[in-house]
Amino acid sequence: RAAWAWENRKARNWWYWPALALLCAGGMAIGRATYLEYSDTFRDQGASWLAVWGQGSILTSMLAFPLLVGAVIAQASASEHQGRNWRRMAANRLQNTMLMGKLLYMTQTALLTALVFVAEFAVTGLLLGFDPAGLGPYVVRIIPITLAILAIELFVAWLGVVMTSFASIMSTALSGCAAMFVMPPLARFYLMSLITAACASRDLDSIDSMSSIALISVICAVWILVWTAALRRSAARVA
Repeated sequence: RAAWAWENRKARNWWYWPALALLCAGGMAIGRATYLEYSDTFRDQGASWLAVWGQGSILTSMLAFPLLVGAVIAQASASEHQGRNWRRMAANRLQNTMLMGKLLYMTQTALLTALVFVAEFAVTGLLLGFDPAGLGPYVVRIIPITLAILAIELFVAWLGVVMTSFASIMSTALSGCAAMFVMPPLARFYLMSLITAACASRDLDSIDSMSSIALISVICAVWILVWTAALRRSAARVA
């Protein structure tokens, strides 16, 4: 608990939450505008929540989330090198406690990020007059979205141990984002696209599929284990 509390105190992420709220609102504004423009067509198809989610989540999950999540973790990682914190924690035999604190902090950030996104989506739909009963599948999507964000956080945190500057961490973490747009077939193999898969933005027919939710959650959990192990090994070498 002390390590978790310390990670929250030293995190200089005051900018993250308003930026997240603003970018999520931008995505929902796109979804709302698209729905209103083609409302007759969407009503004929029986698509209400799905229409807003599809349009509102695609750019948010492909660009805004990787950029923001990468930046906030890269910022924290660079500050660890500046303060030589890994070496100091190792000298006091608190390295594993520090790692656990970081893991709890990143889990907290991932969950709150997913909640902000789904909450803004829910508000957008309710303001459009959608039936609240249709929110169920999207609330369940909080689980894979949280896991996907956590996997990306751990990947960037690992980069933050082997690299020392904010610029190098961010440029490496986001180097594949362009490929997601230039070569869409390869996007599914890129770690940063996990959030898009968790949102089912490219396969909206599976939005309420429990098997789809379970599959992407398992994939994210595997990546979480991989990057947690990599982070622990790299931190031990730095120390």
